[in-house]
Amino acid sequence: MTHRTFKDRQGRIWDVWQVHPSAAERRFVQRRTKDEDRTDSSERRSGIERRVGPSEIKKTHATVAEEFTYGWLCFECKEEKRRLAPVPEGWDRADDETIEQWCCSAKPVTRKKTDQVRSVDGPQKHQ
Repeated sequence: MTHRTFKDRQGRIWDVWQVHPSAAERRFVQRRTKDEDRTDSSERRSGIERRVGPSEIKKTHATVAEEFTYGWLCFECKEEKRRLAPVPEGWDRADDETIEQWCCSAKPVTRKKTDQVRSVDGPQKHQ
């Protein structure tokens, strides 16, 4: 896995790496065409409907938003985390200024509230 770091204009150190969602995460993304969106009138399937709606799927795996189906760049500093999709070609060879521009356009990730803080040595409980 390629990993980079860069320092932004505010002096924050960012880690950057590419994320490839697993097939298990991708399978929950709705990829099929809805009947009303079809351009042909022929039915290609026969038998009972086996698909279930999103509300009927038991979420045992993390779901991935459609825009992130084929991966994203993750930007993380001490204060925040961001995602950029699609992954720009040659991102691992881009200069720091370009990487910072991509970071600025990446979507912020809302972190889940936990009683743990991340550190170099792993999660630790708040004192």
